Amino acid sequence: MNLKPRRETIIGQKEFLRNSVGMEFKTSGATLDGAAFASVAVDGYVKAGTAAYLDDDGLYKPWGTDTEATAQGAGLVAHDTKLVSGSNPITGILAAGHPLESKCIGVNDAFKEATKGRLVFDI
Repeated sequence: MNLKPRRETIIGQKEFLRNSVGMEFKTSGATLDGAAFASVAVDGYVKAGTAAYLDDDGLYKPWGTDTEATAQGAGLVAHDTKLVSGSNPITGILAAGHPLESKCIGVNDAFKEATKGRLVFDI
C-alpha cells in the first residue's frame, strides 16, 4: 500500500451552454484528429464549445473559416479534451442544444447553417 500523498490538478471547464433543454449528443463519442486540433488547442486542451465536423477519413476536424455548410456531423465538443501527442482522443459531441455563441470557438455563419434546427444560438 502506497501512503505517499500526491497532488492532482483538476481543471474545470467554462460553461458554454445557455441551458440543458433539448441536449443531444452524438452516440458513442467522436474521435478527434489530434494533429488538426493542435492548432486550436489552449494549453494542450481542446476547449468545450469548439466547433467540429466529421471528415471523410472518419475523424472529427476543427471547423474552419473555409469549411462549407454541407460538412457532415457538425457539432460542438462537449467538454474540455486533453490532447496527447501522437494520439486521437475520443470525446463527446453536442449535436443539439442551446449554446452561447460568445462562449463557443470557431462558430461562423456556415456552421450555423450546418446545424440549423439542432443548435440554437439566437434565443
